[in-house]
Amino acid sequence: MSATGYTTIYNEVLRDSTLSLDAKGLFAVIKSFIGLPDFSLSKRRLGYACSDSGYLLNAAWKELKQKGYLQHYFSQSENGAFCHVYNLMQHPSEPVDFVYSPAIDRPNGDVICISDAQRDYTNISTSVLRDKSISLASKGLFALVSHLMKIPGFVLRPEGIRSFCMEKIKHFSTLWKRFKISGLLKQHRHPAGEENRWTYEYEICETPDLETPYLTNHHADGSVSTIATIGDFLEKLKKHVSHIRKNVSLKKKDKPRAVRRKERRKIERQLNADALRKRFGNDLTGTVVTAVCNIRHADKLFIKGAEIAQERRETVAQMISPESVERFLDSTTIDYDRIKNPAAYLQTALFDFLEKQCGTDADEAPDKPLADWEQAWLAQKAEARRRREEAIARGEYQD
Repeated sequence: MSATGYTTIYNEVLRDSTLSLDAKGLFAVIKSFIGLPDFSLSKRRLGYACSDSGYLLNAAWKELKQKGYLQHYFSQSENGAFCHVYNLMQHPSEPVDFVYSPAIDRPNGDVICISDAQRDYTNISTSVLRDKSISLASKGLFALVSHLMKIPGFVLRPEGIRSFCMEKIKHFSTLWKRFKISGLLKQHRHPAGEENRWTYEYEICETPDLETPYLTNHHADGSVSTIATIGDFLEKLKKHVSHIRKNVSLKKKDKPRAVRRKERRKIERQLNADALRKRFGNDLTGTVVTAVCNIRHADKLFIKGAEIAQERRETVAQMISPESVERFLDSTTIDYDRIKNPAAYLQTALFDFLEKQCGTDADEAPDKPLADWEQAWLAQKAEARRRREEAIARGEYQD
């Protein structure tokens, strides 16, 4: 139950290496609300107590259920409405997810904690667990570090902390950095007597401290230096991200995204894309629309590695119509498994198809040369005709 300003969290949950930091943090948040009058457990209510998205909160919720730390029962009241109740378990048990139990008579959303007499727990600051600006992973790390720091002789190291959770090295490093940035952990670095060797000490804060530096260097001559305050770090990071976004937007394309979407919708209307989708499918139609966009609006157009002149592009672009695109699709097949870039392939094929249409004169159209297979087929027919005529002359032909 929640004491004054503190919540008792079971150490078995904190030391469970198969449980993620998000799930540990969510367990601690739920535990901090048990015993409050008029509290009804729901994911929406828990969303007001953390900074995570609904996706991360739902994933941690499911994980607690799958590991047997959160049991979900429901029954039906006299008026026919469903009543949901929950058990928060001290030990992992068999998963119970949305099981009908008419024997449970508790208020809707009620949650109780099922524990034994074992007094193996750590008191965690309730204000931290209910702080909306702190993520579930940081709350899980806060509870875990608070427990480990009270173990006699335990040397706090990130690699040692990671052994008590399921996160991989890269993801854990990100969460560890965010945990320090949240102002809940202060790191002190002391020289170890050897070059480029340091020893570390950690201080945990029961309220987020965003003013003092999160890393302090203690030098051999007695001087002290700091990296930066958390506020300075966040401000520097904000400027850096803004600079990156600005450069990306300038290098990528000059036209805003809204303009590009407007041009694409205009082309879809011109090509009657709805009718094309019914005949050729959504994937092929979308790829053709992308190819037409590139032919008409790309800053530079390359066909088979050669840049196309603007006059040549304009001539071909004038030939684009629903009828020409439909004829092109009727004469073209594309194997998505063999072609790595379907849009580039169709862009080249469509450009060649339209360019041939430009060079065709309806009145004086030259005869189209026969393909190799057509010439071979005609040769076979001529040979069969010759043999039949010889057989007729010899009187050996039978119809």
